[in-house]
Amino acid sequence: MICRKPACAAALACVLIVSAHAGAWGEGAFDNDAAQDFLAECTRSADAERVSQAIELALVASFVDADDGAMAVAAGELIAGALGSSAAPKAVPCLAAMPREQLRALAPAAVRAVERVADPAVSELAQQWADEKPNRWSTGMRQLAARLRR
Repeated sequence: MICRKPACAAALACVLIVSAHAGAWGEGAFDNDAAQDFLAECTRSADAERVSQAIELALVASFVDADDGAMAVAAGELIAGALGSSAAPKAVPCLAAMPREQLRALAPAAVRAVERVADPAVSELAQQWADEKPNRWSTGMRQLAARLRR
């Protein structure tokens, strides 16, 4: 079908422009561009250090920017998944070779990182979600921390 009317052409152009610039943004651990990129890296690599780095970055930063926070949350969700406490992928290459004891040892740091990311006093991501009512993102962060504590 060819769009011949100016209004139709304008609407189509608008849709194409918005689609080209729209990023992922949702309340789930992997519902944003930074987390999707992080998951793709973990899927392509067998290096578990990437997960540890994402957690560490959220723990040492004086203020956690949105992308770093999203990666820390995704890392926590991957650890929870590898430990069987999440719907996240059970085995991504970056964690597949990590012994279960090491995963369990990493979980407390992941809890602290998720809690920091959920704190609007130190996290851009938490500030961005603060005005949402109901704030399902904050609820999801508390649930993730609880799954990591199991």
